[in-house]
Amino acid sequence: MTIHALAFLGLACLTGCALGPNYVKPEVPIPADWESRIDASGIWPDARWWQGFRSEELDRLIGEATENNLDLNAAYARILQAQAQAKIAGAALLPSLNTSGGFDRNWATRAATRGGTSLVVSSSYQASIGASYQVDLFGANEADRQSALTRLEASRYDLETVAITLYSDVSSTYFQVLSLRDRLRLAGETLRIATDVLAVLERRRAEGLISDLEVSQQRSAVASQRANLVSLQQAERVALDALAVLLGRTPQGFSVEGRSLANLTLPGLAAGLPAGLLQRRPDIRRAEANLRAAGLDTIGARAARFPSLDLSAQRGLQGATLPALFSASGLSYGFGASLAAPLFQGGRLEGGEDAARARFQELMETYRATILAAFRDTEDALSATDTSDRRLELAREALDQAREAFRIVEARFRAGSVDFINVLDAQRTVFQANDAVVQAALDRYTAVVNLYTAVGGGWDGV
Repeated sequence: MTIHALAFLGLACLTGCALGPNYVKPEVPIPADWESRIDASGIWPDARWWQGFRSEELDRLIGEATENNLDLNAAYARILQAQAQAKIAGAALLPSLNTSGGFDRNWATRAATRGGTSLVVSSSYQASIGASYQVDLFGANEADRQSALTRLEASRYDLETVAITLYSDVSSTYFQVLSLRDRLRLAGETLRIATDVLAVLERRRAEGLISDLEVSQQRSAVASQRANLVSLQQAERVALDALAVLLGRTPQGFSVEGRSLANLTLPGLAAGLPAGLLQRRPDIRRAEANLRAAGLDTIGARAARFPSLDLSAQRGLQGATLPALFSASGLSYGFGASLAAPLFQGGRLEGGEDAARARFQELMETYRATILAAFRDTEDALSATDTSDRRLELAREALDQAREAFRIVEARFRAGSVDFINVLDAQRTVFQANDAVVQAALDRYTAVVNLYTAVGGGWDGV
C-alpha cells in the first residue's frame, strides 16, 4: 500500500460517524416558587455568607479549614486524578512515536586456509523510529476523551460540594460551642441560685420552721443541676473536638475565644427562585456532568463492537559501523495498515454496552433525585428559618411567664400558703425555660446556615 493510499484511507476513516445520540438533559418539573416565604429580596446569598455573622473568629476558622481540612484536600487530589485520566484518554487521539537502537557484536571461529582456525568478529548497529495511529472510526476515542473531561468537570463540582458542606459544618459547630457556653453560664447561675435556696432552707430547718422534706427536695435539685453542668461541659468538649478535626487539627489543647451567641449578628436571608438551584448547587451540576459522561461511555461501549483500523510507519537504519549506519545503503522504510473486527466474544461486548446504558439510566434517575432533594432541602430550610424565629419568640415569652410564676409562688411559700414542692416546680420551670431560649437561639442560627447551604451558598460558580 502506498503512502498516498494510506493517507486517503486515513482521511476517509476520520470522517466516520460516531455512534450514539446527542445528549439531552432530562426534564425535571421545577416549581415556580417556594411554599415557605420569608422577608427577603430574592437574591442569592453572597459567596462568603459566613461573614454576615460579623465574627472575625469564624472568618479565621473558615480560612483555616479551607487550607487544612482533610476531606477538602482529598477532593483536590480527586481533581488531579481526573486531570491525569483526561490526559490519558486524550492521548489515544494522537499518533504514538517510539524509537529504538541497538548494537550487536559476534565472535565466531572458522577454518583457516592453511589449517587451524581463526577468530572472526562482526559488529552491527541498528536504529529505528516508528509511528502508529489508531483511526477513530466510530468516535470511540473522542467519546472517551470527552467522558474523561466531563468527569474532570464533575470532580471540580465535587470539590465545591465538599467546600460548601465544610463551611456549613464549621459554622454550625462553632455556633454549637457558643450555645453550650451560654447554657453552661446559665447552668452555673442556676446552680448558684439553687445552692443559695438550699442554704436558706437549712437555716429555716434549724429554726424549726420547715421539715427535712423540703431540704431533701432542694438537695436533689442541686444535685441534678450539678449533673447537668457536667453533661454540658462534656458536650462542649465534644463540639470543640469536632471543630478541631474540621480544621485539620488534633483535638488536644484546642479551644476558641468566643463566649456567647449574643455577640454575633444574624444576617439577612434570601433564597432566590427554584430554577436557580439547577445552576447554583454544585451537587446538581456534578450529577448532570456524571450523566453526560455516562452517555459518552455508551458510545465507547458501542464502538467496541465495530472494526478498528491501525496505521503504522517505520524508518530503520542498519550498518556494520557507525558511519555506515547513516549511509543510504542502510536505510529502510515500512508502512502498514491493519483492520480488525470482533467476530465472537461470547456476549462480552454486548454485555459491556448493556452495562453502559444501564449506568446511564441509573445516573439519569440520580440526577433527577438530586434536584428533588435540593428542592426539599431548600424548602425545609426556609420552613425551619421561619419556625425558629417564632419558636424563639415563644420561648422568650415562656421564660417571662415562668419567672413571674416563680415570683408569685415564692411569695406565697414565704407566707405559708403553699408547700415548697410548688416552689421547686416553679424553680425547675424557670431553669428549663432559660435553657429552651438558648437552644431556640442556636436553632435560629443553624437554620440560617442550613438555608445558605441548601441554596449553594459559598460557591462562585453562578
